Amino acid sequence: MSSTKKVIIALLSLTFFLGVFNSSVLGGHKMPESSESPFPVEMAVFIVDVDDIDGAEQNFTANVYYMASWYDPNVAERFNEKDVLPATEVWTPNIQVVNQQKIWPTLPEVVEVYPDGLVIYRQRVWGQFSMPFDLRDFPFDTQDFVVQLVSIGQQERKMEIAQSKEVPSGLADKFSQADWEILDWKAEGHQYRPMKNVERDGFMLTFLAKRKTGYYIIKIIIPLVLIVMMSWAVYWIDPKDAGTQVGVAVTSMLTLIAYRFATDALLPKVSYLTRLDYFILGSTILIFSGLVEVLMTTALAKRDKFKLARTVDRIARIIMPLLFAAVILKAFLY
Repeated sequence: MSSTKKVIIALLSLTFFLGVFNSSVLGGHKMPESSESPFPVEMAVFIVDVDDIDGAEQNFTANVYYMASWYDPNVAERFNEKDVLPATEVWTPNIQVVNQQKIWPTLPEVVEVYPDGLVIYRQRVWGQFSMPFDLRDFPFDTQDFVVQLVSIGQQERKMEIAQSKEVPSGLADKFSQADWEILDWKAEGHQYRPMKNVERDGFMLTFLAKRKTGYYIIKIIIPLVLIVMMSWAVYWIDPKDAGTQVGVAVTSMLTLIAYRFATDALLPKVSYLTRLDYFILGSTILIFSGLVEVLMTTALAKRDKFKLARTVDRIARIIMPLLFAAVILKAFLY
């Protein structure tokens, strides 16, 4: 569990115990009386933009708009026309973003109140949202992205948070982060359970996205395929020309090392192996095996065992491509 998530759980737990003393009072105002139980609150969440997705840091940066609306009879008694008030002057469900890391609100903390008792709270936030990624299929992975909001501080009376009937939730047609394709999304009321026996009324928007692989195929996979194929050239060089064989094998290894330095920043730093890690590791082993094979045939050539050395080369011409095909199958198909 990440340190950020631990802090969030600790804060929610503290709020839970403080709420026992505060009852259903938030900001000095009680939850409105209602004939409906649980108390209904409607919400809508709209993702305006996704600026960045960082699998290594387990987060994504987004611009999110959300609103909550409910009916408060106390407001209907106090106002004869629409007004805008500081959020502290009326009861609010105290909506918090659970999986926030660093976010900045861009709208003032106010509510719109109407003569019929309707109260609307609107907010727009920008920043980083934590998200545990499963990168085992990287770079051919599909991920669920979540914006989780909860109401904290409500103890004696629960609410029912549901999708707004008037304002739809959703996503923008196009994001700044162009490396992902949105497959599906949903928005619904969701009971958030940070720990056993602790439950919060909340709302969650989830969208399913698939990583676009063209960048990784062009920048990482194809160059590595060419490096591996370059290392096979040693199997067609006569063992009598040992210097050339060793030179090509060493050059392949040095090219691979330079390649790894160049691409390291593009790969997620996780403790388990991704599909791309399997491919790079398998390719590295094959290139190193080619160097070992060259040293072996060179040693045979020095002993004038040229026929045996050429036989080893002919076997390697068949075995190495087959092994490379197996690496590709393991990495990308199974």
